[in-house]
Amino acid sequence: MKYPAVIWSKLFSIEGLIVLYFFSLLLFGKTFTKLQVAGPLYLHDLYLGVLTLLALNNRKKLTLRFIPVLIVVLIAFIYLAFSLVFYRPRGEMLIITFRQFNLIVYLLCSYLLFNLLVKDNHTVRKIIAFVLYLSGASVALQVVYILYGYLFINNFSLFREGEYNYFSPLIIFGIITYAAATLAYEEKVPVRFLKFLGCLALSTTLGHSSAFLSIFCIGLLYFFMRIKPMQRLIAVCIIFTALLVLLFLPQFRDANAGWRLLYWGHVLKESIVTKYAVLGSGFGQPFMSYDFAVYINETIHSAIMIDEYYPMARYLSPPHNSCLSFVFHIGLLPALLFLLPLKNVGLTVMLSPLPASRNKSFLLLSFAGCFVWISFNVILELPHSATYFWLIYFTTAYAFSRKYREAI
Repeated sequence: MKYPAVIWSKLFSIEGLIVLYFFSLLLFGKTFTKLQVAGPLYLHDLYLGVLTLLALNNRKKLTLRFIPVLIVVLIAFIYLAFSLVFYRPRGEMLIITFRQFNLIVYLLCSYLLFNLLVKDNHTVRKIIAFVLYLSGASVALQVVYILYGYLFINNFSLFREGEYNYFSPLIIFGIITYAAATLAYEEKVPVRFLKFLGCLALSTTLGHSSAFLSIFCIGLLYFFMRIKPMQRLIAVCIIFTALLVLLFLPQFRDANAGWRLLYWGHVLKESIVTKYAVLGSGFGQPFMSYDFAVYINETIHSAIMIDEYYPMARYLSPPHNSCLSFVFHIGLLPALLFLLPLKNVGLTVMLSPLPASRNKSFLLLSFAGCFVWISFNVILELPHSATYFWLIYFTTAYAFSRKYREAI
């Protein structure tokens, strides 16, 4: 009778509840994240909040790692207080203010849980093993989802324009990290590249071109780190030139890409010119001015941000780039603090070969793919998979920190 007791004790431990949390995201997706408990409170947010409080209550010591991230969180709370005091939102606007602030809530909960639970390299290796399980499960679920659709759903198609085809939002992150795992862990070269090409092919079924781009960038980084540093400099120049061509030549852009680029340019211009690259807009404010929404409609015939057609869209539709969402809320220079915990990752990419440690290689490649994914979509602002990115972010920062440079 002791064995079942051990199972139940592990299931209801903090670690067990975290595993249950991620598998709930994977298996139930938006059914889990959009289930309303009471008023503006949703099941996902309640679960994550209670989980964080339980971890705080059960752990005697909180290790404050990644201080720049903590500074970002403190700055964000100052902006929230400023927004509540000076803008005085009421009713729906108050809900929108806190909805925008969820970007920080998911970050803070992830920060606390990671620093409360991770005590040594052994814990990090357990996290990596768990991510690998989630990645494998994501690939398997997507394959089953596709087969089920073609076998049992009438008129099922993976390639209808504007439609997304995935079992749950977390699946996309899982496929990205599985692609990284194939390059980091698979010993047989033919099998390694067949699996990676399989992930590329699977990404085309999701309905997001940026999912394909994320995995493609993992492959580019893998080969990039196998050439000499001087060759890498030349490669960076070539890639930068190619990006400029894609950005400024209209024949290389569709309407959706044009909309994003205009939106991104607007947010950056407001941050750098109007806010001096230091100040943010706080919370509960429109991401886009009404005049610019009219300009976009006149330029590319997109009325999605016009108040008369879509009320509150300017408040509820971030710039489809989670990095720029941070820039909008707290300012450009404060947002750059996120790069400091990853400085050793950047140095490794530019100056060193792919790490001998397969776990480190996996984390580096995974973070690269995940970063591309959040840079083209609204991810960290929403509950569906934000915490998965932060799990990869903090684990990568920990693994490449000089303080923890022993083998991961």
